[in-house]
Amino acid sequence: MNIHGRHDAILAGFILCSLLLHFLLLHFLPARRLNDLRQKEPVVVEVRPPQNRDRELDLPPQPDQPEPRKKPAKRLGPADLTVPKEVAPKGDAPEDRLPVPKPPAQAKPPQPSSTAKASKAASLPDPAAIDLNLSQNTRTRYQEEWRRKYRQDVEAGDAVWLDTEKDILLSFFDRFRRNIYNVWNYPPPAAKRGEQGICLLEIIINRDGSVEAVKPLESSGFPTLDREAVAAVYRGAPYGQLPGAYTDDTLKIMAFFQYRLSLSGQRGGDIFGAR
Repeated sequence: MNIHGRHDAILAGFILCSLLLHFLLLHFLPARRLNDLRQKEPVVVEVRPPQNRDRELDLPPQPDQPEPRKKPAKRLGPADLTVPKEVAPKGDAPEDRLPVPKPPAQAKPPQPSSTAKASKAASLPDPAAIDLNLSQNTRTRYQEEWRRKYRQDVEAGDAVWLDTEKDILLSFFDRFRRNIYNVWNYPPPAAKRGEQGICLLEIIINRDGSVEAVKPLESSGFPTLDREAVAAVYRGAPYGQLPGAYTDDTLKIMAFFQYRLSLSGQRGGDIFGAR
């Protein structure tokens, strides 16, 4: 009990001392601040009126404008602008006294006349039109001549023309022509020599679509073209089974092979029969 009572007495004394110290600070500090403010001397500021100063960017005074002209200014004519021609003194050398020769006039090249242009344009026909007309006329002529020549074989039933009107062979003829077109070539040496024409072949096809024989009946006039047509028939085989409605074991076909060259150098070929 004595220990606790002593501790409370010390704490109470500490609190009293703290309160006394705060009271003294609050009492003396504001008074010192007021005394310091009273002791300071006031500062006097003198305000001067503004002075008029010249502007640095002011423009200098402009001179007086001249009076307008009462009479217009005199314009100089061409005679007033002419420069006197300078003449060099004559030399003493003989060549200086000779007159200067004038350069010869250049002769104009002769212009081609309009008639010459018209005749030149008329001498160049359309390659496509000539090629088409010749091929059609040639095909018609061969169809008529060779059809009459081999009429007996066709009427006897031993051979048929390609593209015959028999319905049972239409699909076979389409396959036959398509296979040959895929392997048929225009011989380049013959094309360079300008060789073209029509040959007639007799082709015998077996029941299984293989080629039994190929015989040239009419030549194109160029052996290279004839041999290429015969070789194309063999390369295009087999052509598939013959139609079931066709009762014979072999089919003898007569077909034209035409080689065409246009004036522009394009190569063409047709396979057809006489109707």
